[in-house]
Amino acid sequence: MHQTYDQFQILPYPSSLRSGWLPAPESDSWRAFHEDIAQRITKAGKLAPVVQDLLDFLHNEPIAAYLVQQACRQNLTIRRTPDLDTDGVHIPRIPDADYFAAVCNVLLNWWPRFVNNDLVGLPFSAFTVGIDPTLAGSTLLGLPQFNEKMRAVLNEWHNYLATPASGAGFSVEGEQWLSPDAKKMYQFDLWKKDSEKLPYWTSWNAFFTREFKDPATERPIADSDSNQTVICPNDGSLFRWDWKVAQDEPFWFKDMNYSLRDILSSSDPAQQAIIDQHGLVEMFTGGYIFQTYLNPYNFHRWWVPVNGEVLFDPLCIQGAYFNKLVLPDFGGATTASLPYLCEVNARGLIVFKTPDYGYVCCIPLGMSEVSTIAFDASMKKGAQVKKGQEMGMFNYGGSSFAIIYQNLPDKQLVFMDAKGQHYPQRPVLPTSSAGTGGNVTNIGAQIGVWYSR
Repeated sequence: MHQTYDQFQILPYPSSLRSGWLPAPESDSWRAFHEDIAQRITKAGKLAPVVQDLLDFLHNEPIAAYLVQQACRQNLTIRRTPDLDTDGVHIPRIPDADYFAAVCNVLLNWWPRFVNNDLVGLPFSAFTVGIDPTLAGSTLLGLPQFNEKMRAVLNEWHNYLATPASGAGFSVEGEQWLSPDAKKMYQFDLWKKDSEKLPYWTSWNAFFTREFKDPATERPIADSDSNQTVICPNDGSLFRWDWKVAQDEPFWFKDMNYSLRDILSSSDPAQQAIIDQHGLVEMFTGGYIFQTYLNPYNFHRWWVPVNGEVLFDPLCIQGAYFNKLVLPDFGGATTASLPYLCEVNARGLIVFKTPDYGYVCCIPLGMSEVSTIAFDASMKKGAQVKKGQEMGMFNYGGSSFAIIYQNLPDKQLVFMDAKGQHYPQRPVLPTSSAGTGGNVTNIGAQIGVWYSR
C-alpha cells in the first residue's frame, strides 16, 4: 500500500506529490538517467537549429544570460550544501548555458522510457530540476521569451515522438513498455493497435493517443441523453474542486485560489478578443471548477461532456512549460502547483452552450514538456455535439484537465459519483510514483448531478 495523506492536514501543498511520470525518490534511476544523458552528450554532434536558437538567446539576451548564469551558480550551491534534504533525488549539475543546450539537443531523440524499471516520462523535467529550485532558475523558466524558444525545442521533440524511431520501446516483447508491469499499468489488452504483432504501435505518440477497442464497454457514457448528469471529459484522478470561483484572486500564494481572469486569458490579442467578446470571465464568475490530473498510463483523449453547441472555435493558449509555484520541488513533479498552472501554463480553451444547464468550459492543461494540445477538427463554432463525442487529445501533451460550470440561479451542482458518494473538495493525493490518489475519474463516468434549488 502506498502511503497517502490529506494534503491540508500537513501542508497546504506538499511538494512531494507524484503522479507517476518520474522515478520514485528512493530509486537510483535519477542518477542513472543523468549518467546516460552525460554519456550521450559526449557523442552528440552539431546542435539542432531550434536548440542553437535557444542557446543564442541564453547567451545574447542580457536578462536571460544573467539569470542562467545565476541559476547555474545556485545549482552548484545546492549540490554543495551539506545535509540538504532533496527528497532523495539526485540533483544534476548544470554548469552553464552550453550544457543546458547540449542536454536539450540529446533529448530531442530520446523517447520516454524505463530506467532501472522506473519510468522517466518527463526527461526535460528530470533535467530542469537542476535549476528550477533556484531563485534565478525559477525566474528564467517563467520568462515569456524563454518559453517561446523552449516551445520550438519541444515542438521538435514532439515531431520526433511521431516517428518510427520513437517506438523503440515497443520493439521487444517483455521489455520497456511491453514488460509485464508496464502492460498491467496501462491494461495492454484494452487498446486498438497499429498491428497485432510487434511493434504494436508505430511511434510513441501512436501509443500515447491510442483508442479503446470497445469504448462503449470500457467507458460507457453516464445518462447520455441528459445534461443533468455531469460526466468527466477525461481519464484521470481528482485533484480538487471549488465553487463560487472568483473573477480575481491572488492565485500565486497560500491556497492557490482559482482566478478566472487569469485562467480565461491569453497573451495573444486575437484570442483575448474572443474571450472578451463572449464575456467568459463574467459568464463563469461564481461557478464551479473540477480539476483532474493524468498519469502516463491514462487514456489521453478527451470527450465532449455535454449535449449542446460549440460557442467558438477552440483556442490553444501559449504559456509557460516548467514554471511552477510549489518550490523547492526536487522531485521535478508539478502536481502540487496545478491550480497555479491553470493560470500560467500552455492550455486549451473550449466552451459549450447547452439548452438547459448553461455554459461549460473545458481546459486541457499542459504540464512541463507534456504540453501539445490538439482539438478534434469537428470542434468548430456552431457545431452540435453530443456527450461522449471526441473532443481532442494530448499528443504527448497535457497532464491535467479543468472543467468550469456556470453558476445557475435556479440549480446547484453537486459533485458525486454514480454511487452517490460525494467527491471530497480536497482529496488524498499521491505521494509515491503510483500516480493516482483516492478518487479515480474515468472518462464518460458521472462526476456530478444538477439539482433544482
